[in-house]
Amino acid sequence: MRFIGNKTQLLENIKEVVDRHAPDANSFCDIFSGTASVSRFFKQWYEIYSNDLLYFSYCLQRGTIENPSKPCFKKLFQETGISDPIKYFNDMPTESMETLPKEKRFFQNNYSPLGGRMYITDSNALRIDFSRNTIDDWHNLSLLTDDEYFYLVACVVEGIPFVSNIAGTYGAFNKAWDIRSHKLFVLIDLPVINNGKSNRSYNKDGALLLQEICGDILYIDPPYNERQYLPNYHVLETAAKYDFPILRGVTGQRPYEMQRSDFCSKKTVVPAFDVLLANAKFKHIILSYNTDGIMALEEIEATMKKHGIPATYEVNFIPYRRFKSRSIATRTEDLKEMLIYIQKEV
Repeated sequence: MRFIGNKTQLLENIKEVVDRHAPDANSFCDIFSGTASVSRFFKQWYEIYSNDLLYFSYCLQRGTIENPSKPCFKKLFQETGISDPIKYFNDMPTESMETLPKEKRFFQNNYSPLGGRMYITDSNALRIDFSRNTIDDWHNLSLLTDDEYFYLVACVVEGIPFVSNIAGTYGAFNKAWDIRSHKLFVLIDLPVINNGKSNRSYNKDGALLLQEICGDILYIDPPYNERQYLPNYHVLETAAKYDFPILRGVTGQRPYEMQRSDFCSKKTVVPAFDVLLANAKFKHIILSYNTDGIMALEEIEATMKKHGIPATYEVNFIPYRRFKSRSIATRTEDLKEMLIYIQKEV
């Protein structure tokens, strides 16, 4: 999934730091999970605690981290004969979904040309609407367990970026259709690892959650800049909640004033980081950040050494590899990702 700060390319780098400093660790907390790519990767070896304040992120986590395995949909099959709901949705012709009442088509009525916006084509918006309405109906009729429900919602959310008409985030839609927009929307059949452990997913403020849990490794991947995440991913948030929000403006934003992150403000980021570390009852702390972030390395070092063992502080610089455009690469040639480690006495 395209996501600001996605750490898919850094997974092996993170693992190297973990293996070197915490070879005997049993648990791993991903406190800002985002797309859950880090949690999914480390679920192979550790008991995972994943968390994010964004609900669509929580659905991705709940469907693939807390779930011990891919659901079997036993009750749904008994009552409807549908053994594989992902195949059921993906194989259904779009024309057959026209039975969905128009007042239930939130995506088509708000995010497609029929609603005056171009995030999704009309037909793909209908496919999303039909899937989400049906999944909610099944859940309300107790044909899906909570595990099955969150797995299917996660599969819907994961599929939307593959057909979205955006440059990178949902802050705005393109004025002309991107080639990916014409692909058929399908639910993504997400893999789920069964690690035999009691993994848990949360949808809470990270600092408050750290007052409740403890473990071995705490991985911190906070926002780097002043762009709030919810307005940049509001379409995915609506797909996950499917709560028919009142949208505003040309871009159809959800209200998000109560979900602003202190990590996205120069004035509040250091105090927020300080509280996060103060609450952390984890021995090994690993921070992902980059050299262009609003929190300076000197501020990071001072804060981490305040709460950890100063002699264990370590900074690993990783060249910034994600940009392929020559013009962008020239502007970011000195930009580096950082994996910063410290040990804490707990």
